[in-house]
Amino acid sequence: MTEIRTTAGRPIGARGLKTRSQLLLSLAKLLAESGYHATRVIDVARRARTSPATFYQYFADVDAAVLELARPAAQEGSDGLIYAEIGSWWGEGRRAAGSTVDAVFAFWREHEVVLRVVDLRAAEGDSRFTEIRRHVLSGLLGHLEYAITTRPSSPGATADSFAAAEALTVLLAAAAGGHDPETADSPVVRHMLVELITLVVSSGTVVPLPTA
Repeated sequence: MTEIRTTAGRPIGARGLKTRSQLLLSLAKLLAESGYHATRVIDVARRARTSPATFYQYFADVDAAVLELARPAAQEGSDGLIYAEIGSWWGEGRRAAGSTVDAVFAFWREHEVVLRVVDLRAAEGDSRFTEIRRHVLSGLLGHLEYAITTRPSSPGATADSFAAAEALTVLLAAAAGGHDPETADSPVVRHMLVELITLVVSSGTVVPLPTA
């Protein structure tokens, strides 16, 4: 297990870990209430009933603290455990596709506050957030790639199968990030995603990549 240290490189004791956790909790609440661009170090420190100087003992800036908030989601996403119980696609492809969509949407709802910031900062070109977003999506990518490459008619792992899995991953992430489960068209969105995944994965309908 990696030892947590201050920004100056010193090990953090039990009291410091409690303060650090309180700062992260305060940051999460402020991100939910005010959004990323309105959240400042001084606001986080005030919510945690400490000082900006104390904040800087543990984090270089707000982005560094957000990255720490995002690490559990990234670990959960990269482990891919939310897809482990979905089961076989063969003979039950539509059910497996539906379970996949539901798992992605549930994961996004659970981590929505921090994942919105990750998406925003990645879109703004911050490589740290691009990398952690890749980790968040890696479990889903692996799950879909495995399903595509192990279907009965599959030639195995190819550039086309990887591209298909990557495209579905991007689509599902975008849909989850912009999806409001309370809207009237929510069932329609889910249905179309399920049908598309079923078509690509179970039927083996993959458009070959264009050749140079």
